[in-house]
Amino acid sequence: MRTGTLLRTALVACAMSAVALAAPAHAAANRPTASAGPTVQACQIGGAYTDFRGTGINIRATPGGRIVGQANRGDCAHYYRTDSGPPVDCPDGTSTVAWQLVLDLRTRVPGYVSACYV
Repeated sequence: MRTGTLLRTALVACAMSAVALAAPAHAAANRPTASAGPTVQACQIGGAYTDFRGTGINIRATPGGRIVGQANRGDCAHYYRTDSGPPVDCPDGTSTVAWQLVLDLRTRVPGYVSACYV
């Protein structure tokens, strides 16, 4: 492994530790990691990949929890699972309690985003 790759891996691992997701113990195996999902140049929609709907979308540690980052259209998200959380009124007038656990592929920030925005 090249030194640059080792350094990037160490930095991402450190960042992932600092932004630990609060999830039930049984969900630990499904938690996104720095190696989860490839880094993409353009958002490859389909399968486990989607894009964010808008700019300044909050990424949260838990459904409705503290903000750990922000996402924008074009960042691309790798989807892991959907959990229930506090209701959110979507811009289109609907409401949802669905929160999606994603990894922002540009910033590598993992967390929950209301289903309104992915």
